[in-house]
Amino acid sequence: MRNIAIIGAALLVTVVEFTSAHGITFKGFPSSGSYQKLKSLNAQGDCPTEQYKFNGANSPLDEELSAIVRGPAKVKQFAVYTQDNTSSRKRSPKADAHKRHHGHQHFHEKNKEIREDNEDVEKRNGQLVTATMFGTVVTMTDTWDAASPAPAGAKAPSSPAVASPVAAPAAAPVIDAGKGNWGRVAYYDAESATANGLTFLGNVNWNSETFETLGATLGYVTPNGQNSSNKPTILENSLIPDGVEFVISSDTPCKNDCGATAPGANAYHGWNGAEKVFMIEIRMPLSGQTGYLNADMPAFWLLNTQVVNQQQYGKCSCWATGCGEWDIHEILKAGATTGYASMHMGSNYAGTPPQGLPRPTSGTMKIAAIVSGGVAHVEVLSPNTSFGKTLSGATVSGYINSPNSTPFNVIIP
Repeated sequence: MRNIAIIGAALLVTVVEFTSAHGITFKGFPSSGSYQKLKSLNAQGDCPTEQYKFNGANSPLDEELSAIVRGPAKVKQFAVYTQDNTSSRKRSPKADAHKRHHGHQHFHEKNKEIREDNEDVEKRNGQLVTATMFGTVVTMTDTWDAASPAPAGAKAPSSPAVASPVAAPAAAPVIDAGKGNWGRVAYYDAESATANGLTFLGNVNWNSETFETLGATLGYVTPNGQNSSNKPTILENSLIPDGVEFVISSDTPCKNDCGATAPGANAYHGWNGAEKVFMIEIRMPLSGQTGYLNADMPAFWLLNTQVVNQQQYGKCSCWATGCGEWDIHEILKAGATTGYASMHMGSNYAGTPPQGLPRPTSGTMKIAAIVSGGVAHVEVLSPNTSFGKTLSGATVSGYINSPNSTPFNVIIP
């Protein structure tokens, strides 16, 4: 059982200013908790776990996080900031447990039946899911089974690796932002094909040894974000189709320091630390598609990198027991023009702000997702906001403490 929190945001092409909501601040996190961490993961799908206890003002969001985007969407810019610009390369004891493959193909459960007043529902892994939607508690069954082991004798789809001539992302420059400020540790700009400090990945690795037990595992994607590549590439300036998901992790590959990862996966670290900011400029156009899972339902979310490196849709990850997923902006019904944010932390905490954010269908929206000082904050940014090399401490504090921001206390079961 788990509760679901909600909020929305938007995306790219001409910049449109959205004023229906300014920001939402998730507060009231418990100071400690636990989840089941994978001890190992093999090609047969064996994944024994052990209890992992965490503590801290933002736990477990202070662990390594990766970003995921689902189409139809077009990402114009993406950036990550930390108060210690080397933190993405520094590993705390928590980081050692990170795995490899939860590419939250935000096949993320998607609605079963949507109530007329936008009370959309989620489903996942055949479990009962309880969500508070606009003040009403809704219980539903998750029937998503795409991550289930393939039937015996099934053959992995043909998806040969593609050697792309496109340049690979560069290493992130070292930036001294100054005391109390935030330095940019990763950046992507679609128009200039600039990328540094990050890696584009997806559930595209159809390993014949693991396909029947784990499904597709994490691998490098081609510039269109849809197919398997034999090396890192830079995402091209084009629309990601309906239902297609890609992952953005750091540029630091796992070297036996990420805990359990799926065999054969291209496992990378995420961004670690209790103080970090993710910024995106994105467009979520209406595709008009219907009738299949996640049709015309774009999303942007953050996920504990352990899940990304293990099995995003299946039993072999820490997701179900609450290691951390934060939906920043998710469309829950095909063709809907309002998106929501959600906290999925198993039995640790969750929540449901009633406010939705507009879907940027014709222009882009700039969004910041901030983990800092015991809160998790989503901010709809001004169209003039720059994704520069530094953010001042005053700027980040201003976002979190804006009078236009709505506070929301998470639900602790």
